[in-house]
Amino acid sequence: MKGIVITTKYEMRVQEFLEPVHKSIGEAVDGWIEIVHPVRLGRPYCMVVNEEGLLRNLPMNVLGSFLYRTDIYGSPIVGDIVLLKEGINSDGEYDLLGLTEQDIEYLCNMVSTVSGGQIKLKQEAE
Repeated sequence: MKGIVITTKYEMRVQEFLEPVHKSIGEAVDGWIEIVHPVRLGRPYCMVVNEEGLLRNLPMNVLGSFLYRTDIYGSPIVGDIVLLKEGINSDGEYDLLGLTEQDIEYLCNMVSTVSGGQIKLKQEAE
C-alpha cells in the first residue's frame, strides 16, 4: 500500500507500507498511529499521525496543521504525517487503503501548491 509521508522538515515522499500496515505506518510517524480527518483534505483521504505526538513534544507539522484547520480547532498536528485513503477493503471492511498513482499526483500537486512550493516530492523510498 502506497502513502505519502510529509515530515516536519518540509520533505515529502511516496512510501510503500508493508504488512502489518499499522506497524509500518507507525514507523513512519514514530509511534502509535491515530487516523484523523482534516477538513481541508476531504474524504476519502485521511491523515495518519502519531497518537502521542503532543505528549512527546514532537515538532509541529505546519502542513498537517493547515489541513486539519488548527486555526479553528486549536489542536496542532505534530510529527511526521502519512496521507492515505479510507474505504472498503477486499474483505468488505472499512479500512485504510493505499493511494493510486492518480491520488499521488493529485495530493503531491496540492501539497506543493498549498505550501507555496516549499514542500516538493522527493525520490520514492525503497
